[in-house]
Amino acid sequence: MNIRSLIKPLFKIESHMDLVPQTAVILKNDGKEELYARLQQRGRTGKTGLELLAKGAADADKPFSGGFIVPLWHFHHPWSHRGYLVGSSSADQAAWLFNFALGLWQKKREEQALYHLGRALHLIQDIFIPQHAAVTALKGHGELENWLSENWEAYRVERGGFYRWECSFHNLQGDHHTVSSERPYDWIDHGSHLSSQWFDRFFGGGHYDEASFHRAAALTIPHALRFSAGFLNKFFLDAGL
Repeated sequence: MNIRSLIKPLFKIESHMDLVPQTAVILKNDGKEELYARLQQRGRTGKTGLELLAKGAADADKPFSGGFIVPLWHFHHPWSHRGYLVGSSSADQAAWLFNFALGLWQKKREEQALYHLGRALHLIQDIFIPQHAAVTALKGHGELENWLSENWEAYRVERGGFYRWECSFHNLQGDHHTVSSERPYDWIDHGSHLSSQWFDRFFGGGHYDEASFHRAAALTIPHALRFSAGFLNKFFLDAGL
């Protein structure tokens, strides 16, 4: 596999959703005021914590940005735990980035930590695009993401972050998974179990239209925002804030 195949987009997306500011709103409205205030502070670079998170989240899709994540690693199948054509998935990447960012934070390199945490946040948000859990670049993937970039705000939520959870999933083959908010990996794994069901419901047959996008968005956006708030909260709890 050559470098061109690794950096070439699997589908054309005009712009990725910027969900970071709305995630901060949820934290504030849920009473996480100290965390919200911390994200408003400016560091040595002059950027706020929110701006650093947003920069990391945006750079995850941009080749040669310094924060680019290979597109094949933006996917996670809920049962095989594989990415797109590769063994490593977005859950592996998000867990690694979470721990890497935590290590940077503990070394007082807080701005770098927030940037890399933003890269992980991108993957958390991506997994609620149903095709990322179904591990396909087809069946409405690019069309849905482009549509969401223009229309996601109609589905935003203001509060109700998912902070602590544990649940189990079973499939018809008898497989069983238990996921917990205590494990960074499971924030992706949990999301993939949910959004893979949405894929089957709205896109699995290969027939979709704008009505399908509306129905998917009503699930995708609230979950992406609420899980993002929970993921940030977990990071700062682990960091001792």
